[in-house]
Amino acid sequence: MEAVVHGRKVSTLAQWKAYASQTGPAWVIGALACGPATLASVSKAGAGFGYALVWVVVLSALFGTTAQYLAAKVGIIGRQGLISMVQKEVGSIWAWLLVADGVAVTWIAAVIIMKALAGVTSILIGVDARIMGIFYAVLIPSLLIIGGYKRIELACKALVGFVVLCFIANLAIVRPDVVELLKGLIPTLPGGYRSALFAAGIMGGAVHITIICLHTYTVNARGWNPGDLRLARFDTILSMFVAFGIYSMAIFLSTAAGLHPHGVAANTPIEVAMSLNRLLGSHAMWVFLLGLWGAAFSTLGPVILSIGYMVADKAGWGLEIKDRRVASVLALASLGAVMGPFLKGAFMHLLVVAMALGLTGSLLALTIVLYMLNSRKISGELRNGIWENILGFLTLSVSTVLVVQWVVRNIIARFV
Repeated sequence: MEAVVHGRKVSTLAQWKAYASQTGPAWVIGALACGPATLASVSKAGAGFGYALVWVVVLSALFGTTAQYLAAKVGIIGRQGLISMVQKEVGSIWAWLLVADGVAVTWIAAVIIMKALAGVTSILIGVDARIMGIFYAVLIPSLLIIGGYKRIELACKALVGFVVLCFIANLAIVRPDVVELLKGLIPTLPGGYRSALFAAGIMGGAVHITIICLHTYTVNARGWNPGDLRLARFDTILSMFVAFGIYSMAIFLSTAAGLHPHGVAANTPIEVAMSLNRLLGSHAMWVFLLGLWGAAFSTLGPVILSIGYMVADKAGWGLEIKDRRVASVLALASLGAVMGPFLKGAFMHLLVVAMALGLTGSLLALTIVLYMLNSRKISGELRNGIWENILGFLTLSVSTVLVVQWVVRNIIARFV
């Protein structure tokens, strides 16, 4: 088979190779999605309910891919970030609402991830988590501004990748129950409030306003134009549906098969690490903790950076990190997150709550994105086709249902 690329006929294999060599923006987003909050959500869901929520894990990969592709498409069509495009095309009020929504939800995520990062560091080296929180609050914005963050981030991603490979290899040992797995593909929410929280948390790890907004900036940083839409689709499928899907499914199945039958709830990182005991033996805890540290560190920087981008985009400052105004926002966001280690509660649980809140905050962004991509005035001939709309509205609808289920069951659990 042959295809036409830049006016030349090339084989399909050569086309795929060319695409693979140009991918990038969605991998930034995929790495952010493969963070400690998704790890906490899928591990607690698998340990708590076995295979019953596997349908949410599958849909999170599908709908996360959809949401991020639509975000990339908006960024490519508008040649600007989501906030400034909304300001221009929809109105200042909606831009302000989106900024307020995005900054609030993203800052909450930063606070909880800071708690997780400081907490894991405390377990690893024995230093008080509150002291480590202050240390990271100074270190991370400094690295972002002077440009040293990427080097450490690559090492962190290598740690995360190794841990994911361990979870994948672990599946050959714990041997998930195929029959129960297939039953879990039928949508159900057993167990009252907890299952609704876990479902919203899993979906929120992939469909999150932070990464929806950030993706519009990453495609513009790469200089993609409407001719790159097929590349953007390929990039997003490879990073979100394939890589993120494998990440979340491997962890979920390991805990469903390895922890749930023994009644281990995955309330702490040490309990999650128990699912790797048969593979790694006495090294399981340290390997997992290092991977969790890497996931938290490599995620916290981009989360804080997202706050800076959203504020700078609305203010019209440009997106140069070394701009003093943008740097000040990064520093304030990071210092604000230092309260994380002072919060009460287990960070594994709080990470799930943070993702559920992220899904709640994503509903406005998804609605605006779908509106703009269906507007002839805004998107012209590039407005959504039928399959883009079907998947887009399914993403919005299912996300809304999960948020409503979580909120309603929370109210019932507290007051009835």
